[in-house]
Amino acid sequence: MRFRSAGLGPMELKGRISALTPIDDELLVLHIKTYSPIEWHLKGALERKDVPVVIKAILKPRILFHVLRVMFYVKKQPKEIADIMDKSISV
Repeated sequence: MRFRSAGLGPMELKGRISALTPIDDELLVLHIKTYSPIEWHLKGALERKDVPVVIKAILKPRILFHVLRVMFYVKKQPKEIADIMDKSISV
Protein backbone atom coordinates (compact mmCIF):
# COMPACT_ATOMS: atom_id res chain seq x y z
CA MET A 1 0.00 0.00 0.00
CA ARG A 2 1.11 3.55 -0.61
CA PHE A 3 0.41 6.58 1.56
CA ARG A 4 1.16 10.27 1.57
CA SER A 5 1.73 12.37 4.66
CA ALA A 6 1.90 16.15 4.61
CA GLY A 7 4.51 15.93 7.38
CA LEU A 8 6.86 13.90 5.16
CA GLY A 9 6.71 16.29 2.22
CA PRO A 10 7.01 14.56 -1.16
CA MET A 11 8.06 11.22 0.38
CA GLU A 12 5.78 8.23 0.03
CA LEU A 13 5.07 5.73 2.83
CA LYS A 14 4.99 2.06 1.86
CA GLY A 15 3.24 -0.50 4.03
CA ARG A 16 1.31 -3.73 4.32
CA ILE A 17 -2.05 -4.57 5.89
CA SER A 18 -1.38 -6.57 9.06
CA ALA A 19 -4.93 -7.07 10.36
CA LEU A 20 -8.60 -6.14 10.07
CA THR A 21 -10.40 -6.33 13.40
CA PRO A 22 -13.95 -5.50 14.49
CA ILE A 23 -14.37 -3.20 17.50
CA ASP A 24 -17.77 -3.55 19.17
CA ASP A 25 -20.53 -3.46 16.53
CA GLU A 26 -19.57 -0.10 15.11
CA LEU A 27 -16.03 -0.18 13.69
CA LEU A 28 -13.73 -2.28 11.49
CA VAL A 29 -10.15 -1.30 12.26
CA LEU A 30 -7.56 -1.73 9.51
CA HIS A 31 -4.01 -2.14 10.89
CA ILE A 32 -1.18 -1.15 8.57
CA LYS A 33 2.53 -1.54 9.23
CA THR A 34 4.70 0.78 7.18
CA TYR A 35 8.23 -0.30 6.28
CA SER A 36 9.63 2.53 4.17
CA PRO A 37 10.93 5.19 4.77
CA ILE A 38 9.97 4.65 8.43
CA GLU A 39 8.38 1.87 10.46
CA TRP A 40 5.01 2.92 11.86
CA HIS A 41 1.81 1.17 12.88
CA LEU A 42 -1.17 2.99 11.34
CA LYS A 43 -4.82 2.35 12.13
CA GLY A 44 -7.85 3.38 10.13
CA ALA A 45 -11.40 2.64 11.18
CA LEU A 46 -14.40 2.03 8.93
CA GLU A 47 -17.69 3.06 10.45
CA ARG A 48 -20.93 1.23 9.63
CA LYS A 49 -21.92 3.83 7.04
CA ASP A 50 -18.58 3.31 5.22
CA VAL A 51 -19.02 -0.43 4.62
CA PRO A 52 -21.71 -0.17 1.86
CA VAL A 53 -19.59 2.45 0.08
CA VAL A 54 -16.56 0.11 0.08
CA ILE A 55 -18.62 -2.87 -1.10
CA LYS A 56 -20.24 -0.84 -3.92
CA ALA A 57 -16.79 0.35 -5.01
CA ILE A 58 -15.41 -3.21 -5.07
CA LEU A 59 -18.39 -4.42 -7.11
CA LYS A 60 -17.75 -1.96 -9.95
CA PRO A 61 -16.73 -4.12 -12.93
CA ARG A 62 -13.34 -2.48 -13.44
CA ILE A 63 -12.41 -2.80 -9.74
CA LEU A 64 -13.85 -6.32 -9.37
CA PHE A 65 -11.89 -7.52 -12.42
CA HIS A 66 -8.70 -6.06 -10.94
CA VAL A 67 -9.30 -7.71 -7.54
CA LEU A 68 -10.05 -11.11 -9.09
CA ARG A 69 -7.04 -10.89 -11.37
CA VAL A 70 -4.78 -10.10 -8.42
CA MET A 71 -6.21 -12.95 -6.35
CA PHE A 72 -5.78 -15.61 -9.05
CA TYR A 73 -2.58 -14.42 -10.72
CA VAL A 74 -0.29 -13.66 -7.82
CA LYS A 75 3.36 -13.21 -8.77
CA LYS A 76 5.88 -14.88 -6.49
CA GLN A 77 8.43 -12.08 -6.90
CA PRO A 78 6.47 -8.97 -7.87
CA LYS A 79 8.47 -6.04 -9.23
CA GLU A 80 8.42 -2.91 -7.07
CA ILE A 81 6.25 -0.28 -8.72
CA ALA A 82 7.76 3.16 -9.17
CA ASP A 83 6.46 6.03 -7.05
CA ILE A 84 3.09 6.81 -8.66
CA MET A 85 1.72 9.28 -6.14
CA ASP A 86 1.10 12.82 -7.38
CA LYS A 87 3.75 15.03 -5.77
CA SER A 88 1.63 18.15 -6.30
CA ILE A 89 -0.92 16.98 -3.72
CA SER A 90 -0.62 18.96 -0.53
CA VAL A 91 -2.78 19.27 2.54
